Amino acid sequence: MTVRYEQSPVPSGRWGALLDTALAAACYLIAYQVRFSAGFTGAPLREILPYAFATSPVVVASQIAAFFVCGVYRRQRTRVVLLARLPAGSVLGTVVAAGLIWQIHGLQGVSRAAFSADLLLFAVTTAGWRTGWALWRQQAMDANGAPAMVDRAAERPTLRGTLASLVRHRELVKNLVLKDLKLKYRGSILGFVWSLVNPLMMIGVYTIAFTYIIRNSIPGFVFFLMLGTLAWTFFASAATMSTGAIVDSGSLMKSVVFPRAILPIATVLFNGAQYLLTILVFLPVMLVIYRVPPSWPMLLYPVFLILQVLFTIGVALMLAAGTAFFRDIRHLLEIALAILFWMTPILYPVAQVHEKMRLLLLLSPLSPFIVAYQQIFYYRQWPELTLWVVGLAYALGTFLVGSWLFLSLEDQLAEQI
Repeated sequence: MTVRYEQSPVPSGRWGALLDTALAAACYLIAYQVRFSAGFTGAPLREILPYAFATSPVVVASQIAAFFVCGVYRRQRTRVVLLARLPAGSVLGTVVAAGLIWQIHGLQGVSRAAFSADLLLFAVTTAGWRTGWALWRQQAMDANGAPAMVDRAAERPTLRGTLASLVRHRELVKNLVLKDLKLKYRGSILGFVWSLVNPLMMIGVYTIAFTYIIRNSIPGFVFFLMLGTLAWTFFASAATMSTGAIVDSGSLMKSVVFPRAILPIATVLFNGAQYLLTILVFLPVMLVIYRVPPSWPMLLYPVFLILQVLFTIGVALMLAAGTAFFRDIRHLLEIALAILFWMTPILYPVAQVHEKMRLLLLLSPLSPFIVAYQQIFYYRQWPELTLWVVGLAYALGTFLVGSWLFLSLEDQLAEQI
């Protein structure tokens, strides 16, 4: 019987620290751009940037030192330990940096909102590149770093191997998605037509409610509202279904050998298919009703949709694996989704929110994607740089962290059912 040691998910302490240093500097400067894009009043960005450059060495040094104190650069025996130390180090480094800057430079020109954005971006990017490295380089290692004897039957799956298995099992993925679609409309007369009728009914109800009852003064508010509502429904439904992807599939997991990641990914694709069916009806109807001419920014819709799908898959993988060990996640998710809905600009434009809350809303997990859809279709504008940066960080970081955690726990899932 062989003993497995997990590889530390960093190339080395030295190279990991160098990469974190570059990321810390980039995230701090990008945070000021995010803060400016949030529409804060006061000095323009060109007047604030000199203060950002002057204080960046203190911020970078504090964050890297905090990572050393929290043991981020030690060789980790378990990956979950590292994921706990990364946010702890990020918070500690940001708090220390804020205190030092206050003592050395004072608070003139220093944005507290930018510090909040920097903390989130730095935590996500550092976790993202580590999980990406570990998934790419994953192999059995002994305590000295040399290849160890591995029991191939118990070998832990890698992201590359799982993706290849997903391609080989694409028929299984397709059948699972089609099965869910058929079960949802089984016994109904209209069947799949309900996916087309539902958005049309929602358009009619919202039009009556917000035009004649509530009398909302925003032009084309129903169009604006539906863009966010449909995207939110896709995410919320996929996240809710993913909590049962593993725990409700015990007989399938114990009787058939296949990559377990297929189950939560299939729930995302199922809800994604329904979302696309709805969009195919919704967009043409709304563009005609509100006389919105096509524009070049609309071509970016598939890009942000792919980013939202990656983000949703990452969340689904974490929820599916976590629920197998802690059933309370299902109930906690209901509360989290209720809070997250009101923290996402779906029922209101970001510009109407008080500037002190605007940045918090833009950093909400679903906001980059929904605000991008609103800018592309409602305002017919190119998405701002902030949405690209935050959306890419959330999508890639969440997907990599979710894949990492799921693959780390995959061999224990059957025991928890």
